[in-house]
Amino acid sequence: MTMRTKVATLALASLAGLGGGLLGPELPAGARPKATTVTAVETEFHIALSKSTFTPGTYVFVAENKGTITHALEITGPGVHSATRDLAPGQSARLRVTFKSGRYDVFCPVPGHKAMGMNVNLVISSHHRATAAGTTTPGSGGDGS
Repeated sequence: MTMRTKVATLALASLAGLGGGLLGPELPAGARPKATTVTAVETEFHIALSKSTFTPGTYVFVAENKGTITHALEITGPGVHSATRDLAPGQSARLRVTFKSGRYDVFCPVPGHKAMGMNVNLVISSHHRATAAGTTTPGSGGDGS
């Protein structure tokens, strides 16, 4: 371990000791925020999500390649850039992401697949539930909408 790495590790350990201060609310050791599981079935050339409405929060996407060629799953948006490895037919992988308000892309990053229809756009708002098609429906945002 280099001296720079040791210093960075000590700095992070010191910040972690601040608990709910700079790093947000303190969780019990080993605890993670509760997540909603969403299955993303990938075939040629489509992604089908098991959930059609999304609000800000933590999700675990289970990518299942039910096609006959290699696929993968990538999610990008505010604070999120996460991708699975390439998945051979029959394989699956998980992605844990936390959505906040904003626009997200859920797609297959294998060259050419996104352009062929393996792309789902999400618009997530704390005042509306986002649908997998990217349109919103009134939610219980507390503002009368």
